[in-house]
Amino acid sequence: MEKIRVGKIVNTFGIKGELKVEIITDFPQERFVKDRVLFVEENGRDVPLTLASVRYHKGFALLLFKGLENINLVEKYKGLDLWINKEEIPELKDGYYTFELVGMHAYLEDGTLIGEVTDVEDYPANSVLRVKNGEKEALIPFVDAFVVKVEKQENRIVIRNMEGLL
Repeated sequence: MEKIRVGKIVNTFGIKGELKVEIITDFPQERFVKDRVLFVEENGRDVPLTLASVRYHKGFALLLFKGLENINLVEKYKGLDLWINKEEIPELKDGYYTFELVGMHAYLEDGTLIGEVTDVEDYPANSVLRVKNGEKEALIPFVDAFVVKVEKQENRIVIRNMEGLL
């Protein structure tokens, strides 16, 4: 099963088994709904967890899973990522999901290969592309000033180079 990361469990919340989750999706109201099955990876295997309730507090999702309504049952999940099955995500007619950028090749406007996108990191101001080419690595802000276009079908991102970027 191919999975997409949608959250990171950062802590417990209270004593009734709620987990405080950093949201790593543009669609939390679609990803975190009652009865949705999410997965954590535990000891190399996917463990399905079914959502019993969802609420939001100070920018975090507070998730309670069925059968895990006690802090002692969920402590072990702190620090783990939450995943959904990729097949559950509808295809976008226009645009792309952030996870689809990983694996694309980044090129300068003149056609020079910068490298492959290995990660998209989210920061409060904007996302940043982590691009590797052998031992070299570049961090490129994912903003219009640098990203000229994303060509999903061609598996490429065109980058405008500015002084100090690379």
